[in-house]
Amino acid sequence: MVQIHMRYFIALFLLLIAMPVRAEVFVWTDSKYDITVAFPDNWMRQTQTPDDLRLYVLAPQGQDHAACRVFANKDGRFLYVPAKAQHKVAAFVQDTKAAQQFLDGRLEYDDVRLVGYQNIGGLGKGAATVAVAQYIKDWNGQKIQMQSIQFGGYMNGLETIFHCEAMQQAFGRWHPVFMNMVKSFDFPAQYASHKQGYYRDFTADGYVFFPAGFRQGIKKD
Repeated sequence: MVQIHMRYFIALFLLLIAMPVRAEVFVWTDSKYDITVAFPDNWMRQTQTPDDLRLYVLAPQGQDHAACRVFANKDGRFLYVPAKAQHKVAAFVQDTKAAQQFLDGRLEYDDVRLVGYQNIGGLGKGAATVAVAQYIKDWNGQKIQMQSIQFGGYMNGLETIFHCEAMQQAFGRWHPVFMNMVKSFDFPAQYASHKQGYYRDFTADGYVFFPAGFRQGIKKD
């Protein structure tokens, strides 16, 4: 528990020192899924539609078109996944095709190109894929070259997407802020990700019977 809190406070500290302009940090908690994300409090909240868009924030004055979105959807396809298989499930749900479809189909960007992808990452307590993409954003008639980093996670039937973007030429400036926001991303785990607990030592029982045909069993010494 102490390590978890320390990791959370370290993420907040890194977020503060990575900001282009010094600001306070606001910790947002999702009312439906209890997802928490820390972001600079001078970032501007935007309208959240449709329902699976849980958070949408823009940099102050819309600088460099920097923005982050959190999507979450409880689809229930894989309610319980052993720890060793979590990355396989995340990679199945959020593969390159899904990342591409999210950008050009869901967000309706043009000329989407995935320039980086890996299927071993993390988002909160769960496994996630990581995709870096470049595309064109149509804004008030202007064609703006954009770049984004996108974490696609899946755990306990909850699919999550954390997407941050900025103008391609300014992406390096915002990348530290994006990454520290990602580090602050968390949600409660429905099932433990590691084996734990103590089960009684059944081998210490006085008698153990193994029925086999008409034999009553075998007595344990």
